[in-house]
Amino acid sequence: MNIFQEMSLSVYSFKSYKEFLNNRKSKVFLFAIVVMLIYFVLTIIVPFVRLGSGLGAMIREDVPDFELSNGVLWVDEIVQIDDGSNCIWVDTNPDEVFYDASEMESYYAGYINVILMDSEKIIIKNSSSAMQQYRFDELGINFSKDDLEALVPSMYFIIVVVMIITYVVMTMLFFFGVLFVALIGMIVASSMKYQLTFGQLYLLGIYSRVLPLLIKACVSWLPFTIPYFWIINFGISVVILGVVIKGMKTDLLQQQMNQGNQGNHYSFDDRTWM
Repeated sequence: MNIFQEMSLSVYSFKSYKEFLNNRKSKVFLFAIVVMLIYFVLTIIVPFVRLGSGLGAMIREDVPDFELSNGVLWVDEIVQIDDGSNCIWVDTNPDEVFYDASEMESYYAGYINVILMDSEKIIIKNSSSAMQQYRFDELGINFSKDDLEALVPSMYFIIVVVMIITYVVMTMLFFFGVLFVALIGMIVASSMKYQLTFGQLYLLGIYSRVLPLLIKACVSWLPFTIPYFWIINFGISVVILGVVIKGMKTDLLQQQMNQGNQGNHYSFDDRTWM
C-alpha cells in the first residue's frame, strides 16, 4: 500500500489503522513529511502564488510614490488608517510635523500598533515595546519607490528561504502535536483496558492528524476565523484515535470468541513499534 492510499484510508477507513501498525518507521516518517508538504502547499504556497505573482504590479499600483533623500521623506499622498487598535499615518507636508515620540505616546496609549511618518522621522509602537522614534537624517540612506520595485526579485528569494524554514518549523510542530495526541491516546486506551505501546499510539496519532489537517486547510481559506479551532482540530484526532482503539478492542474480543476463549492474544507485526 503506497502513501497516498494510506492517506485516503486514514480519512474514512478507521479499520485500516490496524494495518498501519505494521509499517516501518521510515515509511511512517515519510508519510508525515508528505502530509505536511500537502498541508503547506494548500495553506502557504497557493495563497502566496495568488498574491506574490502580482507583487511587482501591487507595488506599482498600490504603493504611493515616495522618495527618501538627504534625510527628508516625500510621499505624494497622505496615508491614514485607523481602526481603533492600529494606526498608520503618513503625512510628509513640511508644515505638518508630528511631536516627538515622548509627547505622542499619551495620545496613542490605547493603540496596539502605531506607525507615524512625517518628512523628518518615523515613530513606531507595537504591543511589545514603547513608542520609539527614528530620524531619517540619522539613517543615512536614500531610497525611493523605484528602488523598492528593483528589490522584487530579491524579495522572492528571501521569501523562498523563509518558506523553507517555515515548512521545517511546521513539520516539527506537527510531530510535537502528535506527541500530545499519543499521550491522550494512552489515557483512552487505559480507560478501555486495551494495551498499546506508546510507539504504537504515536504511529496511530500521525495517521489521525490527516483529516484534521485537511479540515484546517479548508478553514484557512474562509474569510473569517473560528475561535479556538485548534482545540476542535486536536479533538478530532483524539476522537479518531478513540474510535480506532475501540475498534481494535472489539476485533480482539471477537477473535477470542471465535477461538473458543483459548486465551490467544492478538499481536501486531513487531517491526519495532513497541
